[in-house]
Amino acid sequence: MNARKDRLKSLFAGTGTDGAGEGTGSASQDQGPATPIPAEAPRRATSGAVKAMGLSLGSLSEEVQEARKLRAALAAGETVVELDTAHLENSPFRDRLSEGAHNDEEFAALVQSMREHGQQVPILVRLHPDAEKAARGIYQIAYGHRRVQAARELAMPVRAVVRELDDTGLVLAQGKENAERRSLSFIERAFFAKALIDHGFDRATAQAALSVHKSEMSRLLQVAEMVPQSVAEAVGPALKAGRPRWLALAELLTRDADGVAEALLASREFAEADSDTRFQLLYNGLEAAARNQRSKPRNSAQTVQNADGRQIAEVVTAGKVTRLTIPASAGKDFAAYLLRRLPEIHAEYEGHPDD
Repeated sequence: MNARKDRLKSLFAGTGTDGAGEGTGSASQDQGPATPIPAEAPRRATSGAVKAMGLSLGSLSEEVQEARKLRAALAAGETVVELDTAHLENSPFRDRLSEGAHNDEEFAALVQSMREHGQQVPILVRLHPDAEKAARGIYQIAYGHRRVQAARELAMPVRAVVRELDDTGLVLAQGKENAERRSLSFIERAFFAKALIDHGFDRATAQAALSVHKSEMSRLLQVAEMVPQSVAEAVGPALKAGRPRWLALAELLTRDADGVAEALLASREFAEADSDTRFQLLYNGLEAAARNQRSKPRNSAQTVQNADGRQIAEVVTAGKVTRLTIPASAGKDFAAYLLRRLPEIHAEYEGHPDD
């Protein structure tokens, strides 16, 4: 207990090497190893001020862990460098359905935090595996995509740890960061899993990158195969929607014969909504269309043929109504003949109701 108090006291006083994150909330959701605060930076606020800012013990513990990771990286000979964002490419293995402010309601807070406090936590990159691009100083991002996007908006360079990584090392680092920071939504994890498998990774590597067991991996891939990627990208992360709701949406999409989904995706209401609301709008619209379809009477058609196999009538039943159609193949005057005989036929029917 005393050790914890001493550690927290050190953090509040600014004497520790915990590394400040870019603000609170969203800023802590996409950050890599923490960087020690430079000597010229202002000291951390007093404990009272920190409490007033609403920092939790959990976030403080997370900062300590990040500081330890950075010390381990430095001990391994890695250094933090500044890179021009023009020299950075995204990971070839997409893991999020957001890009900048699009589908990320907390991105603006990250930009504002970096504008006010700078980038305190470095990203992780590797030299581009393409030799030509590597010669031009191009790097690929393992994690820290949101910070890079924020830095581009602010026209500032980014601080990064450069590490030698093969594809497997990159996706494992990328997945580990997501597991320790802001978890991907279910649909993001599903399409990340599919992307890894499609790129040729074996299931064991994909499972390690996502920190999931075999059964969960199968469920992720099942949804990624059933939901069109265009729909997932239009809806976005939908953080509140898990596997059951995405499976239900996929089933509704397979029954959408009237183009309801296409109309909803193109609507202004859909475009202006947040991701979770977009999911609900699409789900509700498809469910209502399916309900209306179920309530419609089902038509049943039956053809009547003569002894030679020639069609002489078609009977269509819709609900409580039955329609009789006489085709030309039945004979020129057959319809008129049948009309004349109908009263007689009906009277015969009434006289033998059990026939």
